[in-house]
Amino acid sequence: MLKKVALVGIAIALMLPLGMAGIWLWGQMASPAAAQSTEAVVDYSPNETITVVGQGSVSVSPDIAKVSIGVETSAESIGEAVEQNDAIMKSIMDALEELGVDAKDIQTMNYSISLDRYAEPVLQEGASGESQSKYRVSNMVNVTIRDLDNVGAVLDAVIEAGANDIWGISFAVDDPSEFQDEARAGAIEDALARAGTLAELNNVELGPVMSVSEIIGSSGFQVPVAMESAAAGAGSPISPGELEITYQVQVTYFIER
Repeated sequence: MLKKVALVGIAIALMLPLGMAGIWLWGQMASPAAAQSTEAVVDYSPNETITVVGQGSVSVSPDIAKVSIGVETSAESIGEAVEQNDAIMKSIMDALEELGVDAKDIQTMNYSISLDRYAEPVLQEGASGESQSKYRVSNMVNVTIRDLDNVGAVLDAVIEAGANDIWGISFAVDDPSEFQDEARAGAIEDALARAGTLAELNNVELGPVMSVSEIIGSSGFQVPVAMESAAAGAGSPISPGELEITYQVQVTYFIER
């Protein structure tokens, strides 16, 4: 009797796992959620896509100006050329400070000393020119002007102080991040609109985004400044105009089957 009970117990024990496995499999097959998730999987082909470049732009008023200001001197000795250059550059720095330009907004961009050889004619008739050498010293600084109403006055002041090498003025926005975000959002919207139009023209339906990449670029506004116009008088007229901050993205969309 004990043997018979034991054998029955062993048989039940062996059948229980099989039964549970069968119940689990049936539950999986009968589960509506599982069936729906399987049906929701869509196989998009990377060969069936629409790629567009979207562009967004924002027009803003600049709030800073940048200008390169320098002085170049020459003399027969290095010491004399350097001494002359240093004296004029000090006058330029004093003029900038007097007009409220902060020291942190003045940065040296170039300082060079070179030997300049040239022929200087001698007055005696029939005599050939005699060779003479001079040393040339150049000192250039980049200046950031944060008060745009002061740009003309700054140019006039540094020229009066002895600056004889001025590069064009460029205008910029000190913190463009907010405007870049706005332009970026516009570029994404533009890309979606372009892709939708292309899909409609080709009688297909636009699918989800496959990839997005930024197109790195820059835009700006620059005014070349001539020495004559800058020295025309106190507060020479300088117009900053407007800046256009642009942003481009390349977006690839799948085509719905």
